[in-house]
Amino acid sequence: MLWLLLFAGSATAFSVNYRKVFGSDWTAAERYVNAHHFQWKATFELFEVDARLAEAIVFPELIRYSMWQEEIERAAVNALYIRGGKDMANFSIGRFQMKPSFAEEVEREWNRSVLSREYRFSFNLGDNSEARRSRVRRLSTEEGQCRYLAIFIRLQLLRHPRLQQLSLQDQVGYLATAYNRSYNASWEAVCKMRRERHFHTDVIKTNKTRLYSYAEIALAYWRSKR
Repeated sequence: MLWLLLFAGSATAFSVNYRKVFGSDWTAAERYVNAHHFQWKATFELFEVDARLAEAIVFPELIRYSMWQEEIERAAVNALYIRGGKDMANFSIGRFQMKPSFAEEVEREWNRSVLSREYRFSFNLGDNSEARRSRVRRLSTEEGQCRYLAIFIRLQLLRHPRLQQLSLQDQVGYLATAYNRSYNASWEAVCKMRRERHFHTDVIKTNKTRLYSYAEIALAYWRSKR
């Protein structure tokens, strides 16, 4: 039943032409990935992560990335998060739209995992402005966000060994859902959320806003590169 929940709704990804739906936003995001692929790939490969899989996971975020909104959110994170933590400010920043709370969760799990010993580094998890400033500095660069994404993928594979039994395409569906909806969700919860439609590109969500499955968009991009 869980496998059915995970892949239910996959057919809809074939019935919607997302390239047409998002038009120039899709084209611009695709062009950006192509321009940065080899740069990002070098970072992903440090963690033995497939670059195309990683790019597919964040591709929907690249579609709706807004430079104007980014500047506002980055300023808020710098001004408030560094001073008081995620309770004061927890906005998404960067091309991959990562929140400080996401980075904290990734760092905490990384430090507890065997990977921190294998790669011989750990994060400063201190509840102070110095640790938070370093975190924001990492989140503010694409190399830093690629590292967080690669670590997220490795940690999910470590947490759910059954993921490694799936094809890369099916891993995209699961990991994209976990990335977008809930980092700490159980396998069963992610399987259920895989079918839900919450993603949109409107500046402000209204009752006319069209909602999509984040995972379906990620999968559509993945298939376009096969």
